[in-house]
Amino acid sequence: MKNQIKMTFTVIVSIAVILFSCQTSKQTTKMEKKFSGIVVFGDGLNDMGKWGKLTNFKYPPVDVGFYESRWTNGKVWVEHFAEALNLPISLDNNFAMGGATTGLYNINEPLKQALQLTEQAQLLGMLAQVQAYLATKPKIDEQTLFVLWAGGHDIGNYLEYGQPDLAKYPPANNYQQAIELLVKAGAKNIFVGTMPDMGYSPGYFGTDKQAKASELCQNLNKGLQTIEESYKNSTVKFYKFDGAMVFAQVGMKPLEYGIKYTEAYLPIDIINFRKPLEKSNVPISNKDKGLNPDDFMNWWAVSASAKVHKIIADEALKFINSKK
Repeated sequence: MKNQIKMTFTVIVSIAVILFSCQTSKQTTKMEKKFSGIVVFGDGLNDMGKWGKLTNFKYPPVDVGFYESRWTNGKVWVEHFAEALNLPISLDNNFAMGGATTGLYNINEPLKQALQLTEQAQLLGMLAQVQAYLATKPKIDEQTLFVLWAGGHDIGNYLEYGQPDLAKYPPANNYQQAIELLVKAGAKNIFVGTMPDMGYSPGYFGTDKQAKASELCQNLNKGLQTIEESYKNSTVKFYKFDGAMVFAQVGMKPLEYGIKYTEAYLPIDIINFRKPLEKSNVPISNKDKGLNPDDFMNWWAVSASAKVHKIIADEALKFINSKK
């Protein structure tokens, strides 16, 4: 009799565990299906190796550690982000390209000859990426998440060369145009990242351009805030991720994120822009010292290291999961 009672109890517990597991599985599946797909636009922060495909992985050079010609030494943040959301991502749905401005232009355009590209090769800015995507007349699912993140090349080009005139052609206007095109085509989920303060980047911190760099980044973020507010009473879900704050936190408290050095791991001249396909002989002092790239905030110039990309992805995931 005791054995029968014990067996009955075991069966009941087993059934309860199975039912609980099924319920948990349903909840997980429901959470995973918050979005049905992802489409990405932007610059090197989002670029999954577009340049490698064009240059046989010579620009940026894989032989010095640019992972599959991404502008970092590992996966970019949006890859981790998409994978965590169980959304397939590849160069087929990620149109981001290193050098993209928020508009039509890509700052690598003058390098076409040096990169041995034809004049017909499409080097696109973020707005142009959106236009090219929509020109294929894609069937847009209302649950697709559209990610847009760029701006550094607009601001950097203005500070160095005075163009484009950001007072006349503010980057936020390019964002607005791109988003309006997507929404008109049926997009219902828009994700944008705020612009990190370039005034604190190695190229501008402590220089006479620091204040202007910070001002221009703030202006772009104010523009994104205005765009977000314009969709408040619409059917479009607008996700404005404060990536700028994440970068600032890592920069101010690097040790808390496992970062020892806030400078770049690679020397800036590891790429010779006069001969960008030429194998570099520039010594990598940090490598010679036996230092770990994962201990650095930046990989090259102001391009985030793979470690920081993972931090951004983790924070972006927390953010998106906190939204209904």
